[in-house]
Formats: sequence, structure tokens, C-alpha cells
Amino acid sequence: MGCYNVRLYEYEKSYQIRLYKRYITNKKGTIKELYKPEKSPKMEKRKQDIKPELRIRSPREIEHSLTVAQNRAKQNIYQITRANNWEWYITLTLSPDKVDRSNYDECVAAVRKWFNNVKQRYAPDLRYIIIPELHKDGKSYHFHGLLADCEGLTFVDSGIRQKQKKVYNLKQYNLGFTNCTKVTDTRKVSAYITKYITKELQAHIKGKRRYLASNNCSRGEVTEFNIRPEEKQELLAYCSLCEDIGHMKSQSIDSAGQCISYLELIADESNDTLKFLLESFGARSAPKIQEM
Repeated sequence: MGCYNVRLYEYEKSYQIRLYKRYITNKKGTIKELYKPEKSPKMEKRKQDIKPELRIRSPREIEHSLTVAQNRAKQNIYQITRANNWEWYITLTLSPDKVDRSNYDECVAAVRKWFNNVKQRYAPDLRYIIIPELHKDGKSYHFHGLLADCEGLTFVDSGIRQKQKKVYNLKQYNLGFTNCTKVTDTRKVSAYITKYITKELQAHIKGKRRYLASNNCSRGEVTEFNIRPEEKQELLAYCSLCEDIGHMKSQSIDSAGQCISYLELIADESNDTLKFLLESFGARSAPKIQEM
């Protein structure tokens, strides 16, 4: 067990670095502890004083639990979607004659079975990630997702245009209707598709699977680091003046007292910034990242 304040994500054609204001405890992964922060005596005493007991959670605690679950699902979805190069954005609706659209378990089972059949009969290399959306009626479901390696599937031009994009129908889909559009920017569509994971959805499918992803989807490489606070500030200052950073932003999570800085870099061997950052993290031995 250890703690980290930096995460390095290696996606298919880019890297993302996340710097955290507060340290995060990781009980599973291996962490490169370049710096070991001192433990707070007050926090240690608080842990000792906590006694496990059964009680009814307050509305605030329930709200916090939903927020944590929502953020965790979004992070998992984003990591998978960024780690793959997608070809199609797809919306799947379900016919009430074939599936009880208000029964989430039945909907998920039907969609999973359909994908399994498609991979066996038409497209064995198909990669997909599918996310539910609660319909406007507040009780029925449909699905959105991303597809790749679709050789064997037939996409038919519907004659409809949405925002100057052609809309296609997937011929092999037999559970209802489909709308399919070609993906032109994986990073943008990865951020867009996480919006379907809402608190309202979390409340309806509590304890259930929040997305479906094929086993052959890449999950990307993640390496966690622990660097000194002053090094993190130097790194942010350097990046704010650098033209090689493709995208840079910060996000505050007030409920957790956390602030996360995101740095996006294209995977390019000639990128001097990437070399500097990797060397700063001592990341030359990180998975699949070669010394430059």
C-alpha cells in the first residue's frame, strides 16, 4: 500500500499526466515512491477512533456515495475509451416487443447476448464499450457506445444528416433501432460519452454494472508516482509556458478538497516536453515507454 500524487496514462496515440493536490492512497498497484510524505498524527488518531458500526446513512452520505460511484465509473470509461482508436459512435434502442425496457438487468442481458452473437458470427475482432442512458420517461433505458474493428458488419446510409454528418443504421442489429456516425476525434468522443453517467442513472442502477466493454479493449498503461510538492509546482510552471502541451486544464473537487491538473501530450519521439516530463517522474522504466 502507498500513496501517489501523479498518474501517467499511456493511450494509443497520446499521454495524459494528472497531478493531484492531495495524496491518494492506492492499496493495489505498485507505486514509484520518489518521495514519502509524512503521515499526519491527527489523521492517524482519527483512523484509530473510527469504529465499525451498523447505522442508517444520512442523505449527505448517500449523495457522497453516489458522487464517488459516478466519478469512478466515468474515470474507468474514459480510460478505456481513450486507450482505443474508435471508428463508430452508436446509439442502440430496444423494441418493447422484444425487451422490457424498464428492466435494466433484462436490457443489459439482451445487449450483451447480441454482442456475443455478433462477435461469433460476423466480427470476431470487434471492440466495443456500451453505456446506458435513462430515457426521458425516467424508467426505460437505451444505450450509447463506441465500436472499432467492425469488419464483417454492415452500416447502411439512412439518408439522415445530423450536424452535417451522415447517419447510418447497423444492419445486423435486431433488438430495435440504431443510429451510427463515424468517429473523427477519439479524445473528444471519449469526453462526450462519459456525460451519460449521471447521478440519476447511478441511483437507478445502484450496485449494477454501469457499462459493458469487450475483453479485447485496451485499458491503457497507468503508472503512479509520488513526487515532492515543489517538483510538482516546477512541473506545472514549466508546462504553462510550453508550446508542446496539447491540452492543459485544472479541475477542483470541493467535496474531497482535491484539485487535479491535466496535461495532454501527443506520443511523438521528437517531443522535448514529453522527454522532460518522463525524466522528471523517473519514468524511463514505465511500461512501453522507451528512453529517448
